[in-house]
Amino acid sequence: MTAEPNSIQKQYLGVFLGICSAACFSTKAIMVKYAYMYGADTVFILFLRYFFSFPIYIFLAWYYSKQASTPISKTQWGWIIFLGFIGYYVSSLFDFTGLTYISASLERLILFIYPTLIVVLNTILFGSKLQRKDYFALILTYIGIFFIYLGNTESNTENLIKGSILVFACAVTYAFYIVGSGKLIPIIGSQRYTAYAMIVSCISVMIHQGAVNGIPDFSTASTPVLWIGFAMAIIATVIPSLTLAQSIKLIGTDKSSIIATLGPVFTIALANYFLNEPFTIRQAIGTLFIITGVWFVSKK
Repeated sequence: MTAEPNSIQKQYLGVFLGICSAACFSTKAIMVKYAYMYGADTVFILFLRYFFSFPIYIFLAWYYSKQASTPISKTQWGWIIFLGFIGYYVSSLFDFTGLTYISASLERLILFIYPTLIVVLNTILFGSKLQRKDYFALILTYIGIFFIYLGNTESNTENLIKGSILVFACAVTYAFYIVGSGKLIPIIGSQRYTAYAMIVSCISVMIHQGAVNGIPDFSTASTPVLWIGFAMAIIATVIPSLTLAQSIKLIGTDKSSIIATLGPVFTIALANYFLNEPFTIRQAIGTLFIITGVWFVSKK
């Protein structure tokens, strides 16, 4: 038997998993933009994301349930269903729709208002307190986001407002999911909880697809769109959802959410390379602030 990692090792592992989650999640907006270039419908590309990931979560739920020593109570099932519904179905629907109006870089910046919302929710609902260095890191990261936001220009004001509101709604619902996850994961287990929550999201999206567009005909779907949906399922859904859950377990929701502010940095770099979205000096300054903030969180 191997010895259990000590506290410092757990902290570093939690930070590493948080960064992996942010990097993988950051690819989602790029893939959605590419899918839209091929004429994909918002609901259909969301459906593909969960259709391809659904079997994996079914297997994970079965596997980790077999290893679990305690059953899930009716109250806990209720919270799993609620959090799975709002966390990766409602929030994703807001997010994907918002991406039809604004750039991938700006989407990621607005979405990452959610760590502030998490801090507020944890403080109001559970009396959680951040350490002084965490406040400092949070301030640094949001100064960075402010600088990057100034570096973005949207030609259509109406689209900017619509997209910003939709992505902000995504941030609010996702913050609720993270806060709730932080309370359930220590009891249920990170991987088992994530698998069940994601199954709820997958079923919700499939029902939405059936109600809006009917049963999808894959034979008429564009091959690139199908591949994008598959890549989104694995790279931008399964991997980051599991690494995020484990990161929350190891270092808590507040630190995980602050580390996740690396997401805009990854997204801006990818959007600049793949989508030719501009990268300005303001964005560079903002990136430096965000990296510094994350460094303070990861430092012992």
